[in-house]
Amino acid sequence: MSVPALRARRDGPPPRGRHLREAAGAPFADDLAAWRARAADDWRELCGPPGTSPVSPVIPGYLLDRYAFRAFMRRRYGVRTADRFSRPLAPRAVDWEALTRTRLRGAPGVGIPPVRPDDQATDTPLVHDLLSRWRGHLADRGIRHDSGLFQPPAGRSWLDLYRDSVLYPFYPPAILGPTFMERVGVRQREEILASRGTRGIMGLYVFLLTSHEDTHRAQRGEPLLCEYLLAMVWCAFLDEHDQWYWQRNDDTGASLNAEEPFLRRVHLDSAALAALFHDTAAGSAQVLGPGAYDQLCLAAWLFDTRLIGYRDYLELATRRLCGQDTTLSLTGLLDQLDDRLTAVPHPGRAVGTTSGEGPSR
Repeated sequence: MSVPALRARRDGPPPRGRHLREAAGAPFADDLAAWRARAADDWRELCGPPGTSPVSPVIPGYLLDRYAFRAFMRRRYGVRTADRFSRPLAPRAVDWEALTRTRLRGAPGVGIPPVRPDDQATDTPLVHDLLSRWRGHLADRGIRHDSGLFQPPAGRSWLDLYRDSVLYPFYPPAILGPTFMERVGVRQREEILASRGTRGIMGLYVFLLTSHEDTHRAQRGEPLLCEYLLAMVWCAFLDEHDQWYWQRNDDTGASLNAEEPFLRRVHLDSAALAALFHDTAAGSAQVLGPGAYDQLCLAAWLFDTRLIGYRDYLELATRRLCGQDTTLSLTGLLDQLDDRLTAVPHPGRAVGTTSGEGPSR
C-alpha cells in the first residue's frame, strides 16, 4: 500500500523535553482562549495588511479550532501542517473561481449537465418546502442559527451560492452538482426522474448544498467534528422526513453519507447535540468531560497531516463520542508520525494508513 505524502513537517529539532507522543494527553483545551486568540492572529496574518485581501479578517467559527490546534502543535511540539490552510488567503481567493468552475459536475445518467455558474440557481416549491423542514428540524433540537440562513436562492447565481461556502477561499464547496443521482441504483434513478423531473432533482441539489453550507456557517469549533455533527443531524432528518430515497442506494444498501455507519453507534440527546453544535469545545467539556476535546482535535489534526484517512478519523471520533478513551490509539499514531518525520521507522512497525476521502454528503 502506498503511503501518502505527509502534510506535517518539523522546521527544527523538537522542543527540549517534549516528545510528540505526549500530545495524546496534551492539555490543549486548558488554555483554549489563548490558542483561539493565536488562531485569530494567524488568520489575520494570512489575510495580509488591512484592506488588501478580499477575505474577511475575522476567522470563520467553523475553522477556529483547526487553526487553534495547529498553533498549539506548532508551538508546543515544533510540528506544523503545510497545506492550503497555511498559505496567504488573497492568492487563494484569486484562484477560487477558476478552480470552482473546473470542479462542477452534473448527472449524466439523467441528462443533467454541470450548472452554468452565472445562471440563477434553481428555486422551486420543493426547495422552499425542504428548507422549511430543515429549519424546523434544527429548532426541534434546540440548534440556533442566524435568521438569514437556510433561505431559498431568490435570484442568486450558482456562483454566489458557492462563494458562501465555509471552505472559501481554499476550496470549492464539497457538493458541486447533483452527483447523488449517479450513486443511487438505476431503477431508483429512473423513479426519481419520473417523479421529480430534472428541475426537481436540481431542487434536491439546492437543498443539499444550502443545508450543508449554511449549517457549517452556524457552527463553531473544530471542522471535522462539525462535519460529524452535521451528519448526525442530517441522517436524523432523512429518517424523520422519509428522504432516504435519494441518499441511499437501494440496490446495495450503501448510504451516500460516509459518516452514517459510524454515527449510528453514537447516542446523544438533543441538549448534548445542541451544545456540541454551537461550540464543539464547550460542548465536549459539557457532554464528554475533561480531555475529550484534546483527543478529538488531535484526531482531526492527524487527518490534516495525512497520517490517517477519513474513515480512521471517523473511528477515533466515534469511539470518543461514545465515551471511550483513545489515548493508546493516538499515542501509537503519534509514534508513527514521529518515525516518518525523522525517517527512522521502528523494525516491524507498519507506518502506512488506510486511504479515505474527506467528508461528503
